[in-house]
Amino acid sequence: MLKLILKNLWARRRRNGWLLAELILVSIVSWIILDPVVVVTHDRNIPLGYDADRLCLISLSTLQPQAPGYDEQAEDSAVIINSYLNLVRLVENYAGVESATPVLGFCFPNSQGNSNSQLRAEGDTIDMTVMAMYFLPHSRFFETYGFRPGQGMTPEQLSDYNYTQSDIVLTENAVEQLFHTKNVYGKRCWYRQGSDTVHISVTGAVGTFKTYSEWRPVAVKFIPLLSIDMEDTAEDARILLRLKEGVSMKHFLHEFQPWMVKELRAGNLFARSVKSYDKLIEDSEASGATAIYRRNLAMAAFFLINLCLGVIGTFWLQTRTRREEVGVILSFGGTPGHIMRLLMGEGVVLTFIAVLTGCLLYLQYALKEGLEKGSGWIKSTETYWVTDFAQHFFIVSLLVFFIMMVVVLAGIYIPARKISRIPPTEALRDE
Repeated sequence: MLKLILKNLWARRRRNGWLLAELILVSIVSWIILDPVVVVTHDRNIPLGYDADRLCLISLSTLQPQAPGYDEQAEDSAVIINSYLNLVRLVENYAGVESATPVLGFCFPNSQGNSNSQLRAEGDTIDMTVMAMYFLPHSRFFETYGFRPGQGMTPEQLSDYNYTQSDIVLTENAVEQLFHTKNVYGKRCWYRQGSDTVHISVTGAVGTFKTYSEWRPVAVKFIPLLSIDMEDTAEDARILLRLKEGVSMKHFLHEFQPWMVKELRAGNLFARSVKSYDKLIEDSEASGATAIYRRNLAMAAFFLINLCLGVIGTFWLQTRTRREEVGVILSFGGTPGHIMRLLMGEGVVLTFIAVLTGCLLYLQYALKEGLEKGSGWIKSTETYWVTDFAQHFFIVSLLVFFIMMVVVLAGIYIPARKISRIPPTEALRDE
């Protein structure tokens, strides 16, 4: 059968040459469109690394001097921090809330902002870029977020530790990258601040997590806030709460929001809004790479629809023009099944050659420019198949081959099934 298929392809080489060129071009364009979609889809499906299902984030604001109820004496930093912590306690005591914690600054998991710096292991000279996040000690920060424990202290112990200004908490991937071990005991880092060298001790570690839902995990350091100037940070003040097991998020928010508007105010601070962490992640994605991702998805869908129509139409017409040839085969005892296998076999061989050629041509570009790297601009510490060039290229090429094969076979199967079942006399009457 294979010998006959190759013979038929060669006999019709002029027509098949145009089909081959079309399929090669379509294979290359498929690579260009599908690669970003595949990579971002992969990165989105990496687990977050912390329990976000029962989390809500409350955003706070301050009354302006011209607003009713404004208290000028409440603008003192000490008064603001006391008001802030009172609001946290009110939230924690609300029915259905398991724990609550202050969240200060513009950088936290799936925030709109980011902060990064360089760290080196003690005795090392190689910099590692880490995301920097801040937390208040003794505020149940780590267990409220639901971070997984690393080696050493538990999240509860890390929250209650008596930190100094030279202590930090790292994620496990940061520890492994810096010290090539998961054990944080006695480990120190250093960085340059102007002409000074600053040493810091690693108090403990939490499990690796994704700082943004569309990124792969990166190294993170948590810096304890031992002194706070709330006059400068009040607009970045938030309260994170975790619901008790079994509490419905929808029902909770329905009841909590009216109470929050009425009761959650102290001094000049008041609760502005509350949203579930799932909604926070959705909004964060919408303002980030989601627009590009949706555009690529729409382009991929549009392209695949046109690909199906174009390629199916081409092969449909090519197959229908072979009625006389099929009539000859039928008159010599050929069966419909034999004809179907012959015509579809030609499509399989032609598609295989075209996709192989197209992928090899794209490989020349990929070797020079690289493959899709994803949304993150900080290098991830983790390895996945999308970070391995050979695996990445092979899997996406396999996907392109699968799509092309389905489309081509669909274009051949429908007309081939019809012409293989017509009487030989009808097929040959125009001969």
